[in-house]
Amino acid sequence: MSGGGEHVEPDPKIAQAKPYVVDEPVGKRAWCSCGESKSQPYCDGSHKLAGLFRPIKVELPEAKRVSWCGCKHTQTPPYCDGTHKTLG
Repeated sequence: MSGGGEHVEPDPKIAQAKPYVVDEPVGKRAWCSCGESKSQPYCDGSHKLAGLFRPIKVELPEAKRVSWCGCKHTQTPPYCDGTHKTLG
């Protein structure tokens, strides 16, 4: 039985079990952390329904290839760290 004071975040939905590899131009992005967005890997505001997640905002100062996390369980958000390989 819980002491009542702890707060446990729910796990995000796994959008896909591999990264989204995208050639990104310069600019700002908002990475979806909840896994519910219909515009993966970017936020479309779907997190507002549950109110538990927030997008991670990134500014890319130069064009580059980015491996956005697709499983939403990375330890280096918003980038893929290979965690998807360990999810069951």
